[in-house]
Amino acid sequence: MTLALFALAVVLSAAFSGLETGIYTTSRLRLFLDARAGVRSAARAQSLLADMPELLTILLVANNMANQAATLLAQQLLDDWNVQARALVGTLGVSAILFVFAESVPKSAFRRRREKLLYPALPVLLVARAVLRHVTRPVVWCARLLETSVRRRFQGGSAPPSGASSVLRTGVAEGFLTPFQQRVAHGVLEMRQGLAGDAALDLAHFPVARLGQTGVDLPEGCRDHRALVLAEDGRSVKGWVALAALTSGAGMGAPDPASLGKVTVVEPTMTLDRVYIHLDRSGAPFAVLRRPDGLAVLDVNSLRQRIMGTLGPHAA
Repeated sequence: MTLALFALAVVLSAAFSGLETGIYTTSRLRLFLDARAGVRSAARAQSLLADMPELLTILLVANNMANQAATLLAQQLLDDWNVQARALVGTLGVSAILFVFAESVPKSAFRRRREKLLYPALPVLLVARAVLRHVTRPVVWCARLLETSVRRRFQGGSAPPSGASSVLRTGVAEGFLTPFQQRVAHGVLEMRQGLAGDAALDLAHFPVARLGQTGVDLPEGCRDHRALVLAEDGRSVKGWVALAALTSGAGMGAPDPASLGKVTVVEPTMTLDRVYIHLDRSGAPFAVLRRPDGLAVLDVNSLRQRIMGTLGPHAA
């Protein structure tokens, strides 16, 4: 019985050591794709990885408990077998067994096989989490506090990447994406970091018409076939209109208020990816925001070009 318990303690220690390595080495993109494909173990792994301080604390505590149990059971075995110099034999023998079978071998296996071993071993981790999560709560709290302090010290308090951003970064780093997909991923990541207030352009970059007035102000070299329509005093944007709708035999006519399309109003602090989502959902080609120096505009074509990687973050 004691021998069986000793073997169980070694197996548990090996599982916890391997899981620790598997958590660090398994591709987050692979977990994401497997979860989307309906692999339940991948979805469970994603939920566990969402709280790394708790997960690592439970793994470390569980591994130490398994090692301590193996050591005590080994001493009991030596006593039952009347082995001489039990302290020396136990120290050398148990250390060698734990190093080889509970540390080196499982860590090497999980490093090579990754999610193929991570998924089957997850039930062990889930049981350990259910048993130890309340006991380790003070330690987890300290770990979270330390993580926040380190992030503030070295990252200026910036939040960790979101799940989608982490997937994109992993895909680029691990070569899962084609060159075109990598360019799009970089564009999306830049959009997630850019702010509307920093990327918006003033009205001089866009075709502009005014209510009650004929003619359109066209910037040099402009190819946009839509014009922003301002109030007569030029202090607010009333909508947009296709340039073709203003064309008549006598030239450019006055905009018809009833035919104006809506524009999207956004805050300067909104990220560019959110601006693009608003424009895409509303079908509006322009987003307008107010700045201290006047009106500013973002257009959907420029944002789309940023995503596709054909327009740099600082290009006009």
